[in-house]
Amino acid sequence: MERILVSRQPIYRTDMTPLGYELLFRDSDEDRASFTDGNRATAGVIVNALMEIGLDEMVGKHAAFINFDRDLILGDYCDCLPRERVVLELLETIDPDVAVIQKLRSLQSDGYRIALDNFVYTSRTRPLLDVANFVKVDIRPKGRSTLELLIRDLQKYPVEFVATKVETPEQFALCKDVGFKYFQGYFFCRPQFVQGRRPPVSRLATLRLITQLNRPDFNVKELEKTIQQDVSLSYKLLRYISSAIYCLQHPVNSIGHAIVLIGQERMRVWASLILFSNFNDTARDVIVMATVRARMGEQLARQLGIPRPERLFLTGLLSVVDLITGLPLNDVLPSLPLESGIIDALINDSGELAPVYRCVLAYEKRDWAEAAAAIKLDDHAIRVAYRNAIAWTLSSLNAFSQLNR
Repeated sequence: MERILVSRQPIYRTDMTPLGYELLFRDSDEDRASFTDGNRATAGVIVNALMEIGLDEMVGKHAAFINFDRDLILGDYCDCLPRERVVLELLETIDPDVAVIQKLRSLQSDGYRIALDNFVYTSRTRPLLDVANFVKVDIRPKGRSTLELLIRDLQKYPVEFVATKVETPEQFALCKDVGFKYFQGYFFCRPQFVQGRRPPVSRLATLRLITQLNRPDFNVKELEKTIQQDVSLSYKLLRYISSAIYCLQHPVNSIGHAIVLIGQERMRVWASLILFSNFNDTARDVIVMATVRARMGEQLARQLGIPRPERLFLTGLLSVVDLITGLPLNDVLPSLPLESGIIDALINDSGELAPVYRCVLAYEKRDWAEAAAAIKLDDHAIRVAYRNAIAWTLSSLNAFSQLNR
């Protein structure tokens, strides 16, 4: 079994009792953060803390502070987390535009608490203070007068102040004196590793699960059967529900019961997080390609008036299954609960979906003539669909597209 690591660092009150713990992704025993992108790191923390180790083991009854980047905030991944147990910590790189502020207001009204990491008070960041509960301030580059001025400005808003990077008794005394109520840093405690073991997840089972969750005729019994056939998925689901739904009135009596309690939308998020955290770097690059194919095919199908254009999205997404699983499409696709049109397009280049899929592949290879010959749309429409698909992928799947930095 693969070893998993999540590091935690406590956040203390003035009386030295813990407010909560910031959970940090680690991919080695070294006391440093992993230099992967923020979305992958957050997905790793959520999967490891909620599905592998468990929140009770990670933070006890205290709050779990988890870092979130823009894409995960806007992508509804917060909704899979128990609002009474977590604090959504916004990375300082997030641009507080209208979409972000609206989403944060919605999350706050739903009962989620929000923290601003490494906050710097400017005209650009000021709107975030109206939707935040905690403001974390790196005290290292600031003197007493700067901290006093900052606290005076922040007291106009309904937020609590957390001093971070507190490393000496003198810094702790200064922070208390100027008005901080919460404290985090090496003076109190270095990040502590919490280790566990990750059961291996069948990629085929994960792909089958995602396919089922995106079917219009979503069936709990079929989904239950898929999960029951993979011990690791069953384990992850039960660990997840015990962390995400903290106060269950009745114990879970079956996988089907767990699915009903979580609901289809949360199940989609759960499966996506497993996908985020479980594939290696090469596979994530392949998934970016598949997502561009999926989005472009769906857009072209809509323009052509093909019924249920979302079938082309699934066609594009599954077009790289052989690369991900290491098995031929002929062996993998028949085992998935797919309608024949998708299989025909991918394996036999036949059926009503095949021309659109053929166009997408040709355009990807820069074979403009073949792309134009495949469907009855002009060059401009095809080009726009391709560009829109790339833009959509970069914004929606940033966790994959930035891994080659």
